[in-house]
Amino acid sequence: MNRLFLFNPENDIALAKGGLPATPPRQAALLHRAGAMLSYWLGNNGDRILVAPEDFENSMIFKESIENELGILGPTPIESVSRDNSYHLTPWGWSLDAIKQYERAGVVAAIDNDEIERIPSYRDISHRRTALEFLRKWGETVGDTAFTLPIEARYVTQIMEYMRAVGEVIVKSPWSSSGRGVFPVSARNIEAVRPLIEGIIRRQGSIMVEPYLPKVQDFAMLYNYRKGRAEYVGMSLFFNSTATNYGGNLVGSDQMIIDRLSCMIPSETIEGLKNDVTEILQSVLRDSYQGPLGVDMMIWRDGAEGYRIDPCVEVNLRYTMGFVAQGIWRKIGRKGVMTIAPKGSVNIKSGDKPIRLVPDNEWFDMVFMQTDTL
Repeated sequence: MNRLFLFNPENDIALAKGGLPATPPRQAALLHRAGAMLSYWLGNNGDRILVAPEDFENSMIFKESIENELGILGPTPIESVSRDNSYHLTPWGWSLDAIKQYERAGVVAAIDNDEIERIPSYRDISHRRTALEFLRKWGETVGDTAFTLPIEARYVTQIMEYMRAVGEVIVKSPWSSSGRGVFPVSARNIEAVRPLIEGIIRRQGSIMVEPYLPKVQDFAMLYNYRKGRAEYVGMSLFFNSTATNYGGNLVGSDQMIIDRLSCMIPSETIEGLKNDVTEILQSVLRDSYQGPLGVDMMIWRDGAEGYRIDPCVEVNLRYTMGFVAQGIWRKIGRKGVMTIAPKGSVNIKSGDKPIRLVPDNEWFDMVFMQTDTL
């Protein structure tokens, strides 16, 4: 059955709202529109992508240009769905809001009642406490993480007590996306950010708190999860445009990413992560989720001890930009850098020939630039 893609990067915001109507912030709404055709790099010829009616013509022009210039076939954009069509629904992430978006596009029969019934459990396991459960099981089965485990706090006093033990911390909203709702807290700024922390706790019930670790490199492992089994898809090496906001991905093979990380962590250690992460994922998620997911990790510097791995910064129960980077590698077969940034902020040098990953728009640059220096 052909897939019907929906790019809904605001899904984590919708999960935070539960079943309430979710109006995404302006930036998230613009990313939704601008990035709709990113699913071109996830799908195949015969699949479809939902786009806004006002973006349909430009999306078709984009598809034709990619086919003519690169010889790459991919999904076809559509504005709505006729009732006699049947698709495998494939949103960026699942929530009640995603279902409503499909319904507004005309999808009725294709929505699986079992999928609707799973949504509350998706919300629960998308909470950042899932990363804490992962780390606890890691300590029980693999070994010490070399840092104090995070906590879930419901009062600012709990955060202050935790800080007395570990020093500076990072606090995270239980549900947020693209690094938003994530910020450092120390003795110097705790009073200044107290209203922000209390607002998150009031709206979402708690806040996650973890030690600040001197990060050196972000990376992730990607999976398709079905019937309690995690199928490994590949690795993702990404970078942020600010301390927490996503900026882009390297595009290339797993071996290229492992080689890049091996200057800090032995390659056999990274290879060994795959089995450990797979087993712990299955232990934590069991049969409560179906779909794509990414486990974000990082390499951090532990003073005189050298480099260490945080095996689970968070678990993203949805597609991630790492899947898009994987799709670009499979379709184009060239290594390079995928960048997503506000319009005009990507440094494109004279002589560069970027490949646009979506139709040109007034809000974001989403481009792939080939390079042989990786």
